[in-house]
Amino acid sequence: METRRSYCGLCHPRCGMLLHIDNGKVVKITGDPDHPITHGALCERGRLMLDHIYHPDRLNYPLKRVGARGEGKWERISWEQALDEVAEKLSKLRDEFGAETLTFTHGTKRTYHWDCRRFFNLFGSPNTCGVNTICMCPSCATEYATYGGMAMGSDIVHSQCVVMWGCNPSKSNPMGVAPMVAAARKNGAKLMVVDPRKTPEAEKADLWLQIRPGTDLALMLGWIRHIIVTDLYDKDFVANHTVGFDELKVAVESYTPEKVEEITSIPAALVVESATMYATAASAVIPFGLGLDKQGVNSTQCARGRAILRAITGNLEIPGGDIFSQAANVGLVHDWEYLECNDMMPESQKAKQLGADKYPFFGFPGWERNYAANQKLPRGYCMPPEAWQSNLAHAREVMNAIITGKPYPVKAAITLASNPLLSLPNTQQVFEALKALDLYVVMEYYMTPSAAMADYVFPASTTVEQPELWLTGGFCVACPQGIDPIEERKDSYYFYRQLGLRLGQEEYWPWETVKDVYDHCLEPVGLNFDKLAEQNGLFGEREFRRYEKDGFGTPSGKVELKSSIFEELGADPLPVYKEPVWSPKSDKSEITEEYPLILITGSRYMPMYHSEQRQIEKARKKVPDPLLSIHPDTAAELGLSEGDWAVISSPHGSIRQRVHITDAMHPKMVDAQHSWWFPERNEKLPDLFGVFESNTNMLCPDSPEFCSPEIGSWPHSALMCKVERE
Repeated sequence: METRRSYCGLCHPRCGMLLHIDNGKVVKITGDPDHPITHGALCERGRLMLDHIYHPDRLNYPLKRVGARGEGKWERISWEQALDEVAEKLSKLRDEFGAETLTFTHGTKRTYHWDCRRFFNLFGSPNTCGVNTICMCPSCATEYATYGGMAMGSDIVHSQCVVMWGCNPSKSNPMGVAPMVAAARKNGAKLMVVDPRKTPEAEKADLWLQIRPGTDLALMLGWIRHIIVTDLYDKDFVANHTVGFDELKVAVESYTPEKVEEITSIPAALVVESATMYATAASAVIPFGLGLDKQGVNSTQCARGRAILRAITGNLEIPGGDIFSQAANVGLVHDWEYLECNDMMPESQKAKQLGADKYPFFGFPGWERNYAANQKLPRGYCMPPEAWQSNLAHAREVMNAIITGKPYPVKAAITLASNPLLSLPNTQQVFEALKALDLYVVMEYYMTPSAAMADYVFPASTTVEQPELWLTGGFCVACPQGIDPIEERKDSYYFYRQLGLRLGQEEYWPWETVKDVYDHCLEPVGLNFDKLAEQNGLFGEREFRRYEKDGFGTPSGKVELKSSIFEELGADPLPVYKEPVWSPKSDKSEITEEYPLILITGSRYMPMYHSEQRQIEKARKKVPDPLLSIHPDTAAELGLSEGDWAVISSPHGSIRQRVHITDAMHPKMVDAQHSWWFPERNEKLPDLFGVFESNTNMLCPDSPEFCSPEIGSWPHSALMCKVERE
């Protein structure tokens, strides 16, 4: 039996994996004990990879729609024919309506993302969009504006205080953050959890702050005020390396512990105790947590609040703190922004980016300001902001343009490893938009509800069928391709390069394979992909407090507690808390009366990820149906028992899920699992795999009053609902 090294890509981390191969077929998968980051660990999601590779429902050949859209009638065609026809249609649409007529929806990183951005920049369309608006990207763009990089390198293991804020790593990052938290605890670190649910981390924490959903920013402002008025801030760092402190002090003056208690439901004494614990620790981290990015009106300013807390306590760029700089040698590797060809987008096309007039911070205007400030740092100090991550059209505006043709016609869309009917809010609007397209192209692993609406469907290779670089601030690791692609599956680089070659982009796709691209990226450090794999990664020593010599990648060169980029673009330069539109404390009492429960969605659960793994039998045995978590007292009051089907309704729509009774929930709130559809159901309309039945995005609004004014992040939590027995 042969053993080959490869990696898992069923969620974000690229955990090391061994493929055990007999007669050319993978028969067993185990963790790679020699992997320099994950050391042989695989979560239960990763252990599904074998089922994913050979699943009988996998797409293996290009398909062309031959019936009406959504009728489920397909013809198998060759890659050459499919690419030729798609390229010809795109060329004609561009000639008639302009390059901006093409849009794209992002998914989570199963495929490469820079290749999509490269293609769109060369094609001339500024209209890539997707879940980026509520997934890490608000934090990314905001942190670049505040201190010139994103602190994804939290030194958790060596920290003396770990604050898990809107983060549940046992479900979302069990092989990355979770073991680091465990190691920090073993080293004596305090653990604090801010979460409305009693998560496994909350049960083990020194302090658990059961916050009312959607009010996290108020708690942050209360912490900032307490740290300032009690002189717990780092006076040297604030005086020498920040701007805007005096204005910040005035902005948070009203957020007393008592006011914070009134807003958040956290006792005033606990507000004081928690702020003191964080500020007085020798070192402290607040690792990234998705929970803050999906809070709608407050999401962007939550990211600002977290960044400000790190700064005023002196916990940026120190051992045991939050780190955004790179190891010097790792920083020399050509990164993803380098590959995106952002300089090829004409100014006239940038101006057509849908939503940039409403949310300039998250379009070209904001990204270009962040990029220019970041470039003042020495090369390799910090990754520049990637355009695929924080320079986007707004999905709502894109869908409106498809349906109405205003401000101009959007006639074509490409979707890669993304399922917009499950990932975007206002599902009915997304459905109407997909129906209205002249050309819809999907590259996927399985036939999904969104793929079932396409004109062409291309088969995507599994991560073990394609190589990848795992590049972060601290390391660069080669992720080897484990097996040849099965049947006619291809990677996304092949797809975009072949389309590009057919559309006049030849000189910009000089590398035949993605491995050739990675060889090019590694040239500055004297390596190629195979050599990097052979030496088991590129690592470098962290340099701390580099800001003392090089400053920060902001317009002022300092941490901007009051953001000049926000101010220039007409956004609040200092954090300002806004009560969610639907909430027990809003002025819409009629909503609260009819919909008395606070609803959150989007929480991670194993072994599934987003809308994926629903086809895999082992996963469905563990989670066969969508679950609504509810407190025992609330369930009893509503006449609900474990396993009952219940109807969850918001002012925006209704869905059904099964009841799961748990004391992890507050009696006044419920948690509905997101992204549910049913592959065993009929793909044809009107059923469309049951996409409208249990999909929480049917409950989520996306109109402007619900979205953050800086970025347009829509809410997946802090909504209101009612629950009734079906």
